[in-house]
Amino acid sequence: MRILVLSARGISLFELLVVLVITAVLATLAMSGGRASLDRVRVTTVSTEFRAALAFARAAAIRRGERVDLLPLTPAGWQTGWQVAIDLNNNQRVDAGEPILRSSLALPPGIQVIPSLSDSAHDYLAFDASGRPRSAHGASQPQFGSLLFRAGDERRKLVIGFLGRVRLCDPDRDRSAC
Repeated sequence: MRILVLSARGISLFELLVVLVITAVLATLAMSGGRASLDRVRVTTVSTEFRAALAFARAAAIRRGERVDLLPLTPAGWQTGWQVAIDLNNNQRVDAGEPILRSSLALPPGIQVIPSLSDSAHDYLAFDASGRPRSAHGASQPQFGSLLFRAGDERRKLVIGFLGRVRLCDPDRDRSAC
């Protein structure tokens, strides 16, 4: 059996500094790449969950034969989460006694939701009994546009057409189609 014997001399201060600098550089590179990956996963997850909530709201409106809204959890906006509900008084918020069909949790810190909708007075999306998006101003006015989800350099855009078609795209890769 061989025993590994280290030099009694040890390491110099210069060698220790070189090792620390190399370690710091590698850690910085790993963290920046890790941050971008984490942002990509978070933005993709949140935008996909929002798209699923939209699909649920549209299907519920068709199934129930009445208007169903997707509303922010609080007046502070979409970052606080959202609810699929029956907005009986059409005030773009859930009041006591109004049925809530589905809720989400608040978004992770660092994720922004930037709406660009035809009715920008309030944050909401609504579908009528035919599955078409509707504004709060009347059954003949559609609520359409987009929502941009962003964290760091990662972005996803959810586009809602005036007939209710919803698509998710990456504005950095799908420039012309997004």
